Amino acid sequence: MTELFEATFAFTLDAEADARAIVRRFAVGQTTGTWVEVPGLTDELRAAHEGRVLSLYQVPAADTTTSMTPGRVGYLVTIGIPSANVGDSLPQLLNTVIGNDASTSMEAKLVGLRFPDAMLDGFGGPGHGIEGLRRLTGVADRPLLLNMLKPCVGLSPSAAAEIFEATARGGIDLIKDDELMGNTGYSTVLARVEAFRAAADRAEAETGRHTVYLPNVTDRPDRMLKTAKAAVDAGAEALMVAYTTVGYGGVQMLRDEVGVPVLGHFAGAAPFFEGAGSGMASELACGLLPRLAGADLALVNTPFGGYPITKHAYLQTAARLVEPLGSVKAAMPIIGGGVHPGTVARYVGDLGNDIVLGAGGAIQGHPMGAAAGVRAMLQAIEAVREGVPLDQAEGRELQAAVARWGVLD
Repeated sequence: MTELFEATFAFTLDAEADARAIVRRFAVGQTTGTWVEVPGLTDELRAAHEGRVLSLYQVPAADTTTSMTPGRVGYLVTIGIPSANVGDSLPQLLNTVIGNDASTSMEAKLVGLRFPDAMLDGFGGPGHGIEGLRRLTGVADRPLLLNMLKPCVGLSPSAAAEIFEATARGGIDLIKDDELMGNTGYSTVLARVEAFRAAADRAEAETGRHTVYLPNVTDRPDRMLKTAKAAVDAGAEALMVAYTTVGYGGVQMLRDEVGVPVLGHFAGAAPFFEGAGSGMASELACGLLPRLAGADLALVNTPFGGYPITKHAYLQTAARLVEPLGSVKAAMPIIGGGVHPGTVARYVGDLGNDIVLGAGGAIQGHPMGAAAGVRAMLQAIEAVREGVPLDQAEGRELQAAVARWGVLD
């Protein structure tokens, strides 16, 4: 029996269109078909490789003309696609479900994917996952705290190391490059790894807390892998990559070749999910797919930081990173964008303790300095864990932050 994975699409058609005929053509077109018959397309080949319509629903479920919205009708279709067509290749998965020949395509948005266990095993998922990140950082039972160095670009490694060290003195768990900082002529990844590891060691000698640095190795594939291996050899304990610009397959390569945790950044993901009638849902683009590719932690958009993501999409994306998924480890959601101490209760309440709170400006821009910004975040995390309202919690650093930025309801 042919093993299938399932792809679900949302689309609209003119009210008079034959939806069943259109989706049958689409299912064939995404697998074996062209717009004309060709030699070699045998019954045996069709049985083993052709897509098939598993379900087709009208949304809303209007069965009478009086209950329909005139003009256009919405549908959800689930297509079963033979897993043999894709194997363990995420690039080929995307070619199949959101690519292919314009002659047989239709305007639709991919909203769901379900895989048999054998496909999940092949994709692999995170090499370390939440448990591995907790072992690396030594933090067992609270949200992890991450900072991204600011300003985003222009700093020399030595100048950036000063900011890194000041931040690390606050006891932060993770510091990453901004996604705009790459392997540049004025600041190479290798130079930053060397300078920041030394800064981390100096801060640890003072605080007893170890800070992990995640350099951004996003680049064309050959240079990315070379840089990543050199960074790990120089002491990098984790890496960061923008999965949409290097490709989900590029993340798979890093996971398999370098052996350290990988942070998946969503830079460039917006065109995948912002269209209502094309691309794919954000829970797939920024949740399921980076997790399958091997991201151990991945950024999640929220409706509270200025970006117009819906609350449903935010919660669904985070859920796809952590929900049970065969043999695939859970990845840790990173909440970034406008994070400050007054937002901690909201995010912990929504998502629990297995998250990373990514604070940038609230740390570097704290009125008492970067180390105080870290302490303010840690004090907020502790207050939320103990059920103490932030305006009643101890910590002058926390109170200075609350006075500056307030508390998110």
